[in-house]
This record gives sequence, structure tokens and C-alpha cells, in this order.
Amino acid sequence: MVKKLHQTLDQEQQVLLNEAESLAQMGSWRWTEHTDELVWSEGLYNIFRKDAEDMILWESFLEKIVAEDAALVTAFLQEIKINKQGSAINYRIIIDGQVRYLFLTVKPQSDLNINVLGAVVDITEHKESEIRLQKSHLLQSRIIQELDAKEKKYRTLFERSIDPIFLASTSWELADANNSFLKFFGYDVLKENLPLASLFTSSQDFNLFRDALRDQNFIREFEVSLITRTDVRKICLLNCVFIPEQISGLGYYQGIIHDLTLRKRAEHEMLIAERFSLTGRIARTMAHEVRNPLANLNLALDQLQDEIPADNQSAKLYTDIIARSANRIDKLVTELLTSSKPNELTLSLNNVNVLIEETLLIAKDRIELNHIQLIVNCEAALPWILIDQDKIKMALFNIIINAIEAMVPGVGVLTISAIKHAGTLVISIADNGTGIPDSDLSHLFDPFFTRKTMGMGLGLTSTKNILNSHNVKVEVKSDVGCGTTFSLNFILPEE
Repeated sequence: MVKKLHQTLDQEQQVLLNEAESLAQMGSWRWTEHTDELVWSEGLYNIFRKDAEDMILWESFLEKIVAEDAALVTAFLQEIKINKQGSAINYRIIIDGQVRYLFLTVKPQSDLNINVLGAVVDITEHKESEIRLQKSHLLQSRIIQELDAKEKKYRTLFERSIDPIFLASTSWELADANNSFLKFFGYDVLKENLPLASLFTSSQDFNLFRDALRDQNFIREFEVSLITRTDVRKICLLNCVFIPEQISGLGYYQGIIHDLTLRKRAEHEMLIAERFSLTGRIARTMAHEVRNPLANLNLALDQLQDEIPADNQSAKLYTDIIARSANRIDKLVTELLTSSKPNELTLSLNNVNVLIEETLLIAKDRIELNHIQLIVNCEAALPWILIDQDKIKMALFNIIINAIEAMVPGVGVLTISAIKHAGTLVISIADNGTGIPDSDLSHLFDPFFTRKTMGMGLGLTSTKNILNSHNVKVEVKSDVGCGTTFSLNFILPEE
């Protein structure tokens, strides 16, 4: 015997149930095993377009079903009747020539009168929307794939670029950088929220860079000194452009850095070499042009002294002045020649620690007289170096004396260190003296350049000549009011 669900409920509940099912585009059903009673709600009759007098059987679920789904639904219903397991399935029927998508769900009951409750939801609108979305997603997917391919292409260029590349936000913080950038500066940009200004040696340079970008949205060939995490200064060429971001309306700055440090260093070394060459030519010319008349002057002076009476004190006073002046001129010419001519080297293997100890022994009196605190930090078992011992001692001594003279007696600290680093042996001589202005650093080794009242300006020229003859690279770092550090880089033979 088959009964309809609305016959078992009171009228008011039935009306509410019908309205709810109509709004939800669904219908419910139940099955009692011992009576084999299958009951549909009014909503389910509406979904399948059945009349109230139509008999409801298990096969009613299969009416108007799309052929491809029939076997799947038949097996599903059979599983319900045998095992009474809760489950759900999607399938299709054809109503009025239109495919409708249904969602059939089942929930077993412990009530002896009802073994299974189920519901069927018409999800056609949802499914059609889903199909439209899928088509839209396919289109978007193709667009995304194209963008992805382009992004990968540019990301590859970004990552494999030899030059450091960075992206910075409009608040001037680094947002991304390639591997070349990370190696160049030694930072992990994504972890450290690094402000762009921290890469600039001078805040004034950063302000100029920032203002130019704000005004023009790009900057080209901006030569600037940048600083790494380990405080190494790099001379760089900086190009940067503002790229607007269409979605957020903001944007970011993309910059490319080209390292000019090696080129600038080579240019500087070439300039120094040219200066030494010019100094040598001048010295040789002076020696020729000055010493010939100077020799005649000394001969004439000797003759004059022989003819002047011994008791003529006024004449003796003047001849002594002439003699001292002639000797002074001869000494100046000799020192100029010595400082500029290529050194003839007597090479031998030397222990660096012993070399430094012996040089400091020569400078011991000057250090103690000025009450200078001496700190020596040299690595143990440093490799031996092939040098002219006497000349390198002279070069080290000249730098140490300059450091002593730059410090205030009683408060000066002289630090000597020696380490092996990246195929070189580095000897550093640091002081806490007055420092050297940036404008003077480029002229430090020029002949006759000096800030000392009694100096000739040939000590560091001679030192540089000695170091050049040993192929030693010299780096000078100085902060006015803080001190100066000379670093001598001796190239070690490959092991």
C-alpha cells in the first residue's frame, strides 16, 4: 500500500514543508523496509513532474534519467535497499527537453517505522553556474598560463642576471632581489625588511637618488658609493625606474646595479702609474738640469773658500749658507729620484710575523715617546711571502710613522694585524688619529703632497713605489676624526 507523505502530517505542517521544499527546489522521501513503503513529498512530485495519483516505486527515481547515468543510479538505489548506508550521488534527468541536475542524498534511520530518509535537490541552476564558471576558469587559466610563461621568462632573466637587481616599495623598503644582489651585498632581503637607504654610503646621495625618482619616475647612470653588509664600499652605476601597479594603484621601483669598483680601481692604479712615470721623467730631468749647475756651484764654492781669509767671519757665514743650501738641493733631488725610479729587488722568503716584529722594533722609540698603545693581532702560521725584506720594512715603517704622527700622544692606539684571506695575505695598519678627508685620499701617494708643515711629501710616494714593485695592492679607508686604515694585499701563489 502506497501513501503520500502529506497524508501523515497535519495540514499546517504540510503547507510549511511544501513552501520550504519549493523555495529550496528540493523534495524528500522515506522508505520503510518491512512494508516496502516508499513515500514522496510534494516537492519531489514537482521535480519529476508527476501527478499526485501516480504510484511511486523505486523505478520512479530512474524515470526520464539520462541514459549514461542509469546504471550508476540503479546500483546506488540497490545499495540503499540492501545495506541502508548513508550516501549521496549526482545524476541527470531530462524534463521538457531540458537537462536537469539532481543531488540525491540518503540517511539511514534507527526508527523501526522508517528505515531510510532521503532528499532530492534540483541543483540545475547551481550546476549551470558552475559550468559557466568552469568555462570562465578555462579562459582565465589560459590567460594565467600565458602570464605564467611570461613571468617565468622574466623571472629567469631576473634570477640569472649577472648584475644585482632589486625591487623596492614606495616606502623605500626592499621587497625582492636576485641572487646576484644577495651575493653582492650579503643580505637576505626577504627576511630582513631592508631599507633601501641602508645600501648608500652617504645619506645625501640617497636623498638625491630618491628625489630624482620622485620627480621623473626614473634615473639613469647614477654613479654612487654603496656599502655591503660587511662595510665594504662599492662604486656602482645605478639605474632605476618606477613601475605602476594597476590593481592596487601603487607600484614599485626596479633597480639594476652595475659594479664599477674593479674598473675604478684599475683606473686609479693606472692614474697612479702614470703619475709615477711622470714623476720619474721630471726627476731625471731635474737631476740632469739641476745637478750640473749644482756641481759647478760646489766647485766655485770650494775655490772661493780657499781664497777667503780664515779670519773673515762674514764671508765664512755666507759660504756656509751656500754650502748647506746646495747640500739640501742635492738631497731633494736624490730623494725624488729614489721615490720614483723602479726598485731593484733582492727577493727572499720571509716570515710575516717576524717581519712585523722587526719593523715595530725599529719604530719602538717613536711609539714609546708618543705614549702610543700598540695592539698586534696576527694569525698564527701565516704563509711566508717572497719579498725584498729591507724595502718592505721601509714601506711598513713609513706607514707606521705616518700613523703615529696622525695621533694625539697619550691617547693614540696603533693596531697592526695580519690575516690570510681569499688567496691574499693582508697586513693592516690602523690608527685612531685625525683621519684623511675624502678629497685628499686620491692624492695621498702623489709626490710632494703633504699636510705636514715640515714634510716633503715623498715618504708615501716612495712607499707606494716599493709596494708597486712587489705587486701589492694598497687600500686606504679613513674617517675624519676617527682614524685611518692602510691594508696591504700581498698576492699568494696558488696552492
